[in-house]
Amino acid sequence: MTDERTTLQTVAALHGLILAWETDEGVIEACYDYAVPLRDATARDGVVGLRCTLVSDRDCEALLELGGLRGIRATLNGALITDGSPRIEPFGCTWPVMLRAGANELRLEVTLAEVNARFMARLIAPDRSPLEPVTEIRPHWHTTSEEVREEVPVDRDLSLWHQWNDLCNRPPTMRLEGQSEETWRAWHERFSAALRALVGPTEPLTEIDPQVISSEQVDGYRRDRIVFRSERGVDVPAWLLLPDEPNGAGIVTIHGHGYVYGESVGVTGGEASRARIKRANYAFGARYAQRGYTVINPDMRNFGARRDDEHRRRDACDLAALRLQQFGINLVARQILDLRACINLLCDQPTVDPERIGATGLSYGGRLTMYMAALDERVACAVASGSLNTFRERLTIDASCAAQFVPGMLALGDTPEVFGLIAPRPLLLELGTVDGTSPEIFAMEAYAQIERIYEAAGVRERLDLDVFETGHKYHGVKAFDWFDRWLLH
Repeated sequence: MTDERTTLQTVAALHGLILAWETDEGVIEACYDYAVPLRDATARDGVVGLRCTLVSDRDCEALLELGGLRGIRATLNGALITDGSPRIEPFGCTWPVMLRAGANELRLEVTLAEVNARFMARLIAPDRSPLEPVTEIRPHWHTTSEEVREEVPVDRDLSLWHQWNDLCNRPPTMRLEGQSEETWRAWHERFSAALRALVGPTEPLTEIDPQVISSEQVDGYRRDRIVFRSERGVDVPAWLLLPDEPNGAGIVTIHGHGYVYGESVGVTGGEASRARIKRANYAFGARYAQRGYTVINPDMRNFGARRDDEHRRRDACDLAALRLQQFGINLVARQILDLRACINLLCDQPTVDPERIGATGLSYGGRLTMYMAALDERVACAVASGSLNTFRERLTIDASCAAQFVPGMLALGDTPEVFGLIAPRPLLLELGTVDGTSPEIFAMEAYAQIERIYEAAGVRERLDLDVFETGHKYHGVKAFDWFDRWLLH
């Protein structure tokens, strides 16, 4: 990589990103990241003005993608593209534009109160590939100058961040290429086998020895606190919700980061816990039980009763993943092992039909829903919330932990491929418009690839997306009816 990029900019395979902008106060640019920090830009009446010049070698069609579904006014060569009105819909941040040969001036007015302060925009071809006619973007993006490197020749490659970027720009070797059902079947078999080999063993003990610790009757169901053994030396505490009027289906509900007491089934430990439930619509497990679903909600490793008191040390997820890696064990595999034991336990319930098992979760729970549904075909229907992103995007910023990753996977595929393994079974994805964990541009890039896989499988109607105007939460507007549709009929 060079110190200055004058061609269409590329960071970690997220092609077409505009990484530097002119403002009335000067130039702002990204720094070891793909986003421009608008919080550092001077705003007038809460609005930041951004400008850049795009030089094209010919007239061409393009797509402009903006980092928000509202609050961004855009003009190209003086013509209005959008006035910033909300477009709360799939691909609502994407606008078709026409570039002319020569210089094109793009101007944005960004309302800070309505847009993530880590702002992003990009320009791509109509088929979502890199836009080859663009030969220059001004202002140019400069890599950060490091004082200790000043005396080293500029043609020497010292930056590991640049190495990461270049690795990510290599296309995955197992991305679905063709669109026929035959091609999809061959891809599904190959990628599924490769992912299973990378993840490692996920088979729980045959005898999990469940024990009821406590039992309480609540509104419409009985809430049992249970514990069972998933592997040698490892016990799993969980909440088992048994509805008064069971509908014959079972759901594994999976919590996210921040879970302590049982928030995803409505159990709280104080004001902070209650606030978390209100903010994230977190008690979705309890709502499924009230609708007649038998629900199991385990404390995942490093959360709830399973988190050791290491809060004064580094992030518990990162630390647990690092420790296990030293013994050749992947934390994702062990989380999936526990979740597969939960499916076994659900299948043993007399009120549950083993062919009507669902899985759902928020944030980290959405990520584990992705992995479990991809690897265990007993999951007949899935809903993943707050996890529609790509690992290439997450690892390009400081916003993820090792508990989500399978070493070696990015050479083969990314989250769209893993979600795609769920096909032909039904999958619903939830996306909040200001969810910083799933930026709209890259969430929709992922969704487009997942959609291609479902179309190739001939089951496009079994994939859906719920876009809603708020942040990182379990929306539930489509989710409850989604399970009813696919598990109860």
